[in-house]
Amino acid sequence: MTVVLVEDDVGIGRAIVQGLSAQGLDVHWQRTGAGLLDRLVGGTCRALILDIGLPDTDGFTLCREVRAAGIDLPVLMLTARTALDDRLDGFAAGADDYLAKPFAFAELVARVAVLVRRGERLRPGPVRWEDLELDRDAATGQWQGMPLRLDPRSFAILAELATRRGGIVPRVQLVDAVWGSEAVVSDNAVDVAISTLRRRLADAGVPVAVRALRGQGFAIERATGRRRSPIA
Repeated sequence: MTVVLVEDDVGIGRAIVQGLSAQGLDVHWQRTGAGLLDRLVGGTCRALILDIGLPDTDGFTLCREVRAAGIDLPVLMLTARTALDDRLDGFAAGADDYLAKPFAFAELVARVAVLVRRGERLRPGPVRWEDLELDRDAATGQWQGMPLRLDPRSFAILAELATRRGGIVPRVQLVDAVWGSEAVVSDNAVDVAISTLRRRLADAGVPVAVRALRGQGFAIERATGRRRSPIA
């Protein structure tokens, strides 16, 4: 899953790429608006972060072009321009969120996670990975055609992991998707829920392992009998 970042400041761009990559997100960074639409059309991007002041154009124009092209992609405006009129112009152009510089990186990560999750909710159809198929609307699933019965929380966790198809889901994104963006959830509660999902998959004979990558998040893979990773 990719986040596209358009930011001309080298220091800020590098920091964002490193930080979001550490959270398990693939980040494509470009310093101008050139070629942005070609990259987004038919691609795998799940969120777009736009600076407003760019060498060849501005974020408002880019956002309007993205919306005019029919690209329904969550957009976060990231800029030092904090006046009310600027924020209103950003929302009028089609932005979903607006974060002013300087910003706390933890807040950026949380906001991007919310946007990614919002975009996933808008994507139609079931979630498929390997022999797993999950219908999030009906909260039903199957493995190799056999019904998979899970409690609602275990189902929600598995569905979120399956959307990444083996990629890492950052812990903050998992919490937002399963418990809600306003919920205050301890790390221990998340770890207990992951353990419950592992146990229910094992009891059902489903060869899916939930990997934990310390400091990064969680991912699923076919079970191989290897020792499980430590809690992330």
